[in-house]
Amino acid sequence: MHIGFVGLGQIGTEMVKRLRAGGFPVTIYPRGSGLAEARAAGVAECADYARLAAQSDALILIVFNDEQMRDILFGQGALAAMRPGTVLTIHVTGSPALRREIQEKAPDGVDVLDTTFSGSVPATRNGTLTLMVGGTEAALERMRPAYESYATNIFHVGELGDAQVLKLLNNLVLAANMMNAAELLKVGESYGLNPRTVAKVLQTCSGASLALGIFERRDAADAMENARKYMSKDVEEAVMAAKDARLDLGAFGQTIDYWLAK
Repeated sequence: MHIGFVGLGQIGTEMVKRLRAGGFPVTIYPRGSGLAEARAAGVAECADYARLAAQSDALILIVFNDEQMRDILFGQGALAAMRPGTVLTIHVTGSPALRREIQEKAPDGVDVLDTTFSGSVPATRNGTLTLMVGGTEAALERMRPAYESYATNIFHVGELGDAQVLKLLNNLVLAANMMNAAELLKVGESYGLNPRTVAKVLQTCSGASLALGIFERRDAADAMENARKYMSKDVEEAVMAAKDARLDLGAFGQTIDYWLAK
């Protein structure tokens, strides 16, 4: 299976390195912060999105948002160039409806997989990401060997768009946990407790969370500021996805207001 890959951010670069280590031929679009590392891993390069799509058995996209993906697939002609029998993997968090639109506009015989993931750069590097996959089981089985190079937990969760909803719900819970943990540490600090100590102790208690684990290692204010760009994007997308799916997010009103405050 020859894989075309677009999106050399931190996680995308680690995915490419894992794919190469697994013996997969990979051709990248030569742009992104991990270009030197990808080249060192022995990738080929193609600076034309449509040509890259046309020559690939599978095309993997891991760009920042739906707008960038629309440009690549529709504006640059990558989707129309894909051959029958190939698979498009979307590792981008965004609109469930857009994933369905992409399948509707794909050439006959092209399968689209809505493949969201959970995990950090170290998890990608170690091959332990969790993948949530929406689309046909047959297409997933064709991609499974490639996915297994960088993911340990691979779940088929339903149809196109379903993986987006599940990922956005996950991100909404993380957003709520980070907000609550950061505010909790402020309360502890106002009493005179060291925030890092509070986080360290609570990580051994029933109140433990991924968010507190972050704040145990880093200053909470700095960590929240660094996370805001991504969490605000994910929370906004969760709100839009909820409207599309007619889901009630009323219980998360405070979290939504917190992250979307300008």
